[in-house]
Amino acid sequence: MPASSFFNNDLFHFKHIVLMAVSLIIIIVGTILTRKFKLKTMYRILMAVGIVSETVKVFSYVLMNEDKLGGYLPKTDLPFHLCSIQLIFIFILNVSGNEKIRRILHAFMYPTCLIGGVMALIIATSSSRSNWFITVQYFTYHSAIIIFALYLLMHERFTVKDYTRCLVFLAFIGMTAIYVNSILYDGASDINFMYVIHPPIDGIPFFNTSNGWLVYMVEYAIIATLAVTACYIKPVFRAIFRLDRKPSAETAA
Repeated sequence: MPASSFFNNDLFHFKHIVLMAVSLIIIIVGTILTRKFKLKTMYRILMAVGIVSETVKVFSYVLMNEDKLGGYLPKTDLPFHLCSIQLIFIFILNVSGNEKIRRILHAFMYPTCLIGGVMALIIATSSSRSNWFITVQYFTYHSAIIIFALYLLMHERFTVKDYTRCLVFLAFIGMTAIYVNSILYDGASDINFMYVIHPPIDGIPFFNTSNGWLVYMVEYAIIATLAVTACYIKPVFRAIFRLDRKPSAETAA
């Protein structure tokens, strides 16, 4: 498919632009309203949004595919993408009191919810704009995880250790996605969780499989690393220039 197809699909038509504008308003208002909320309150809100969102998604997709699959949820709609897998982490945050687990999850969720959520709103799949139940669920959920990412940005002091933890965790999730896709692949469905098989849409310049899957994965790793680094630029910058060093007794004197 030629690169021009990237610009000739049904993204960015009137409905999509309106949805992005509404989502932006929700994110701005939500960030302002929640900036002074307690962390546990944010966990509970996210959990509630996640439960409602997943319930709407499951029943909508089952009913949409009832003639073909009966009461089954299509494999392609299981919660194994970067944004939907956050539901597992949201649940863990709500039930676990372990500070180390909380810190690791925060370090991972801050950039992935922010980047994943923004990209999901910009490059919304056709199925996410198929009917209003799915559309509202899709854009509301991704707006919510962006709000949570911004909340973490405002309230957490992230470090280079958090940055490296995030990259390691992301690499682990990516490798796991290869196994999940392989297990679920049935020879017919386009199983592509975490987009480790091919990009979300065709015709994207540079980020494509025209030079083979291995080159695509190298490009994927580079883009993911740069995106996470951009989110952690402040602690990385401080570490490079050693701005977080405690002054020696001689210097302090």
